[in-house]
Amino acid sequence: MSVPDRILVRLVSPALFVGSSADGTAADTDVVTDEHGLPHLPRHRLAARLRAGAVSASAVFPEFAGAVHRLFGRGRSHGRDRILRVGHAVTGDEVRSAVAHALAGRAEPLRSRLRRSVTEAYTTLESGVEIGPRGAPEAGRLRTDRVLSPGLVLTAALTWSVPPAPDDRRCLAMACLATAQIGLKATRGRGRVDVRLAFPEDPDPHATTLAEAGLARSGDGVVVP
Repeated sequence: MSVPDRILVRLVSPALFVGSSADGTAADTDVVTDEHGLPHLPRHRLAARLRAGAVSASAVFPEFAGAVHRLFGRGRSHGRDRILRVGHAVTGDEVRSAVAHALAGRAEPLRSRLRRSVTEAYTTLESGVEIGPRGAPEAGRLRTDRVLSPGLVLTAALTWSVPPAPDDRRCLAMACLATAQIGLKATRGRGRVDVRLAFPEDPDPHATTLAEAGLARSGDGVVVP
């Protein structure tokens, strides 16, 4: 039986996936990148957001309580009790192969400049006054954040230790639909995302996710049968 093999994360608004970059930039807050300068969403962050989405879905559908633990394990746990492993959400294979080929054999400092150019192609800089612990602007404290540009699609591979039960699949689809924001400063409109499930060679991950969640389309949106 075929099961979903990946999750797609599409950025709807600028996002701050804060972390260490391959080459530091002039920004106060940088984005996390791989060794080639390509941005990615670390698996533990994606899994944490999916788990939070599954927990919120279980508040509406109590029958998902067992599926949440089967899929993601206990809260703040990375033990072997989970049946699902989520990979890093990365750019497509063609992009990563092309960038790796372009960097192959390049010596420093050219290699670092090329990596930085790769990062800059997916990001932009935003400047603003730093907000203090009480939520008020800090006088004279200007910050620059490097943020990912909207439209970027990242893909995370899914690995199943055992075939998922119907409730597991439905819970995961609901978790995807419930995951609407990821990253720093989400409460300020940053990091809005569309998260969808997909099968191998899936032509319509959005329709797949709705079907896996047990939802149906109507003329005005989505309904629960």
